[in-house]
Amino acid sequence: MKNSIQSRLIISASIVLFCFLGLAGTALDTAYQKGAQHALYEKLQIHLYSILTNAELGINGKLVLPSKLAEPRFSQIDSGLYAYVFDENQLVWRSPSSIGQVVTALNDVKLGERFFNHQKQTSGLAVELHYKVILENNNDLSRPFQLVIVESTRSLDSQVTGFRAVLWRWLGGIAFILLIVQFFVLRQSLQPLRKIVQDLNEIRFAERDHLDNHYGEELKDIADTLNKLIDNERMHLRRYRNTLADLAHSLKTPLSVLMGFYGQDDLTPKDMRIFKTHTLQMRQMVDYQLHKAAVKGHQTMVKPVALEPIAQQIIVSLNKVYKHKRLKVDVKFANDIKYKIEKGDLFELFGNLLDNAYHWASTQLSVSALTVNGGTAPPTGIQIIIEDDGPGIAVDDLALVLKRGLKVDESMNGNGIGLAIVNEVVASYRGTLKSEQGQLGGQRWVINLPA
Repeated sequence: MKNSIQSRLIISASIVLFCFLGLAGTALDTAYQKGAQHALYEKLQIHLYSILTNAELGINGKLVLPSKLAEPRFSQIDSGLYAYVFDENQLVWRSPSSIGQVVTALNDVKLGERFFNHQKQTSGLAVELHYKVILENNNDLSRPFQLVIVESTRSLDSQVTGFRAVLWRWLGGIAFILLIVQFFVLRQSLQPLRKIVQDLNEIRFAERDHLDNHYGEELKDIADTLNKLIDNERMHLRRYRNTLADLAHSLKTPLSVLMGFYGQDDLTPKDMRIFKTHTLQMRQMVDYQLHKAAVKGHQTMVKPVALEPIAQQIIVSLNKVYKHKRLKVDVKFANDIKYKIEKGDLFELFGNLLDNAYHWASTQLSVSALTVNGGTAPPTGIQIIIEDDGPGIAVDDLALVLKRGLKVDESMNGNGIGLAIVNEVVASYRGTLKSEQGQLGGQRWVINLPA
């Protein structure tokens, strides 16, 4: 389970989820804490303005404040809100709530400047607001005073603690719900992969032929590629079966001839020559069919092969075999033309068609290959044309020559499977094989292979 895609996705997504919620929770907690602190600063300023509104400078230059302020907490002992007034560094007034608390004036506070200071009081941490102001009376007498408003952070800390508890409780619940939703979403998202595995098992047990295309857009190409591989393997299997059938068909006649010698006591030199001829023929047939069975046919992953060198190699060999005919061979290949094809298949294709062309040609034949829609546009495939000036094949006989083991001319040597093999090779690459009337007056084969 630890190596499964689902478990790795769940673990990765869970880590991302916890990191996101953790960062979001920290950011919200910090923002709330700063907001609450800012609200506390504003409250201290409001209390400061309230005291300044009630403060007066007497005729004798002393500070006059009412015994009771508008904020009742200034009159309650240990209420957490205290007020002090300093003349220079001398305490001249304090609120009744400040009994038991000690605060000192700051020397570096400038006139009209608000200065917030965090200090530890006897009742705990507190925030101090220091403000320096000049009071005047009607006699144009003025004196500077420093006002200090102090409020305990107990209420702020309790408020932040309560918010933090609610915040992480909610984030934990959201994380738990998202994990469950995430598990089902990922499981549902990976359902097409499990469906592909299930369908592949059904294909293995012959319960279906191909994969369907209902796995989603992302897996469509995978399904198409797997279908191509399945078709490719089935084509290979058919090819092996056809090869065995061809071998059995090819050996039938030589075996029948050899079995005719069983009842003879003495073999004449002519019988020995016949025996040797058919034995060599059987050996050649076995080698040929084994070689053909090794040809793999169309594959999805194969390197491009240059066409002209292989065609030239076959032409050189056939020129020696048909040297007595003195044929003129015209070869035209596009520059560096290549195609993704197995070399064995290319030898089968050129070998069978060129052998037939050499056999039936009277004076000349031609071989050409070109790309289709080349140039600036991407090529859609290649076209191979092989034609001769021989008698050609009648239209009524075309279907016959492409069948295995059937020949138009029974007097010819061979097994009648050469053109059938060419047709199978072309079909395995999803191409087409056409017979046309050639410009040379004989047979013209046109092979189109898609890119």
